[in-house]
Amino acid sequence: MRVTTFKTRDLKKEFQTPYTNDIVHRSLKLCPLSKAIMSTPQMQRLKQLKQLGVCENLYTCTTHNRFQHSLGVMMLCEELLKGLKERQPKLGITEKDIVCVKIAGLLHDIGHGPYSHVYDGVFRQQLKKAEKAGMWLGRKFDTSSYKDLDNAMDGWAHEDASLMMIDAMLKDLGLEIDSTNLDAPLKQIGDGIDGKCFGIWDRSAEPDVILGEDSDYESDDGEEEDAELIPLSTELVLTSRDWLFIKECISGGPLPPKGMSIKKFKESNANAKLIGRPHPFKEFLYDVVANRHSGLDTDKMDYLARDILHAHASNIADLLPKLSEKAFVAWGECPNPSGCWKCRQNHSEQKKSVANDRPGMHIMICYPDSMVQNIMSFFEKRFEEHQRTYTHGKNQASNYMICDILLLAEPYFSISAMNDGKDMFAPDPPVAAVTKLPISRAMVNPDTYLELTDSVLDKIMNTDRDELRSARILIKRYRSHEIYKRIRSNDGDAIGDEPWQQKLWNMDEAEIIDEILKRSEHDMADDDDKTLKRHDIIIEKRKIHHGMKEKNPVNFMRFLPKGLQRQLLNSPANLPTARQIPEASYRKPDTFQQKNVRVYSRSVDKAKLKQLAKCYEDFIGDLQAQESENERNFSVEFEYVDDLPQTPSRSTTRVMAGSPPCISQSPNKDDEDEWEPPSNKRQRHSGPGTLFARVTKQSN
Repeated sequence: MRVTTFKTRDLKKEFQTPYTNDIVHRSLKLCPLSKAIMSTPQMQRLKQLKQLGVCENLYTCTTHNRFQHSLGVMMLCEELLKGLKERQPKLGITEKDIVCVKIAGLLHDIGHGPYSHVYDGVFRQQLKKAEKAGMWLGRKFDTSSYKDLDNAMDGWAHEDASLMMIDAMLKDLGLEIDSTNLDAPLKQIGDGIDGKCFGIWDRSAEPDVILGEDSDYESDDGEEEDAELIPLSTELVLTSRDWLFIKECISGGPLPPKGMSIKKFKESNANAKLIGRPHPFKEFLYDVVANRHSGLDTDKMDYLARDILHAHASNIADLLPKLSEKAFVAWGECPNPSGCWKCRQNHSEQKKSVANDRPGMHIMICYPDSMVQNIMSFFEKRFEEHQRTYTHGKNQASNYMICDILLLAEPYFSISAMNDGKDMFAPDPPVAAVTKLPISRAMVNPDTYLELTDSVLDKIMNTDRDELRSARILIKRYRSHEIYKRIRSNDGDAIGDEPWQQKLWNMDEAEIIDEILKRSEHDMADDDDKTLKRHDIIIEKRKIHHGMKEKNPVNFMRFLPKGLQRQLLNSPANLPTARQIPEASYRKPDTFQQKNVRVYSRSVDKAKLKQLAKCYEDFIGDLQAQESENERNFSVEFEYVDDLPQTPSRSTTRVMAGSPPCISQSPNKDDEDEWEPPSNKRQRHSGPGTLFARVTKQSN
């Protein structure tokens, strides 16, 4: 019998139920390692986080959770890498590589906050405004008591919390990453799973274990058999290096130093080195869960298919097998050298990116030329979902309402975590160990963050503090479906190229509110009750895109023609080079980013809604009128100059801005119909002469 300080076990009890059903992927295979991780409190917390937050107010079936999504990502990771291993055996993909990446897929959202991206998005943005003003919705916002509490890191996002929650999960299993001994099993720090047994368990290698539906690996007297634990081999046990690799897969690159967020670390020029899989030929493994090159990864594949199925009862899951089966690994030029941590580091150190002298090249996940239209369709689906689901007006109005509830509760409500231990029969401690943190700081402590889920509204509702009355009233209103209202503009809210639209976009949200209030005070000078107040109005500047802001995301991917695909069987150093596909060779949208300015009303009073709509329309009308006035104050003078030296004559035509299309005399009359209306830029005529435009301001 092995003597140990801690009571530990192996993963035999996780051998049961190797499969589970899934609405998107039909059936998911679960290994003992993934089942042990799924059973931790940190993973079970994801069942209390709806994937789309408040979207059920818009589409009633969008109640799926992040736990389900995480299982789907895990499955896609395993499927993708097993396919690559089979199709390109010389890549050297090991079983441990596959398991580590799929565990990264399982854990990538373990640090997600409540209500989709409200907690690490609009809530944090509005929190800064409330702290600066000391008020929120007419209520005092005093956070002076926070001075002694840890604050969120600059640039904090849920990926940072995922790194923290992974450590908490391992601690719950009695394990810890040992940075001083990276290639050894995890350090044992408590009761739980034995670090030497925490790894890849193959059911076929356990002939003495009978996997029955009712089996619990118990002895005849009902007690768990105290058998000797047999350590896994080095190739099968997960080491501290493997767990750092899992973290790196989630962060999308090297891990930041303690106290710095992933975002700020990527923006810095700090020396960044991979620890988990540092060999350049393993670089592609980091693009499976979070693809830093194109954004096309297993995370997006699953959430897009899952969200579309629940929201619209339509299925794009038939596209997912193609994205897995058609993928391969090849060399490709970095699509974003200035934003790539590795390229920036190589440039600063003035060295080649890999041993075989391929500067600016990465070994990355690529696709055949024939897949380009399918991939463009995938990015178009992403844009469409952001438009009709994720940032739908009603969904955003609900998000702002949740944000207001959390901010109203913030100064007076704490998330509590009790350190009760695990033994319910142990004597009660003389003083209960309690950790209390406000909502905005709960993410700095894994114990309080464990308690912060979508149930936070229930916890606020069950309080009796007078200071939380406003928050409770707003919760009741939200649950009565009295959601904030979006004000629609007759001119639409899309931002185009018109000067007045660009001016509107460049205005601060507070400036736009000031302009609306100015007109409301003028219109309602005799009726103060109907005059709009600042807290009645929300201005949203929305940007939705295909994945790479205003750029074409397909340009960030690399493709290989059919004639070079035989070279995919070569060793990594001799793999072919994939390239960017010309945009003219496939169908694509005209624009890749859409900008909108949208107005919401916190009040549902019809008089105020009407007043807000009128004042906003008046403001837009004034912007347009001001631009028209500016145009009338300018004239455009065109001069046609014959470039031929033997023709010194010139003719001049004066054109007022806004007049019908006009052109100066041309030596070739047939060319006149091809000219666009003149602008204030110098234009060159297709004939043997030159057309100059001079813009002069007219005196009033």
